[in-house]
Amino acid sequence: MLTRRLLALVLLACSAVVVTGGAASACPQSSPSLGQQAKSADAVFTGTVSDRARRGPGIHYTVAVERSYKGDPAEQQTVSTPRAARACGLPHLDEGADYVFFATQDGGDLTIAADGGTAPATDARVARVERLLGAGTSPTPAAPVEATFTPVGGEPTSLARVAAPGVALVIVGLLGLLLAIGLGRRRPDTP
Repeated sequence: MLTRRLLALVLLACSAVVVTGGAASACPQSSPSLGQQAKSADAVFTGTVSDRARRGPGIHYTVAVERSYKGDPAEQQTVSTPRAARACGLPHLDEGADYVFFATQDGGDLTIAADGGTAPATDARVARVERLLGAGTSPTPAAPVEATFTPVGGEPTSLARVAAPGVALVIVGLLGLLLAIGLGRRRPDTP
């Protein structure tokens, strides 16, 4: 009788592990406060989703950035997120909609997550972000390509210096001609 009770307890414990183990998710159920999200983000900005592309295991959004509150996003910034919501991704942002993005740096890319703070840019949410981080700035425009001129030589050469070798050749040629004419006149005539 004791073994049956012990066996029933073991089966009950195992079934509890199986039931609770299947509900686990990579994304925490409770979100940190807006202040904590702003502190842990590498970039906080508002913008409009202008394009959505599915590449590899993620979704890549192109965002037309309007205001930057933290970090240095470009005017057209790409952010990525996991494709699945259970992986803490935000795969369903709407094109043409405005959002407040809380992004973290992942190598050279900015990524967003469901628990990171990214949400629609309501007046109340933007006001809360501005209370935390200030009024923000315009996004960084793309750096213009700047031409550099490198001088090839020193000062420009004067005309006299450029013409001198040519003048010397003309003089030598004329002297040679005069010498040839002079030698031609001195030659005795032979019958």
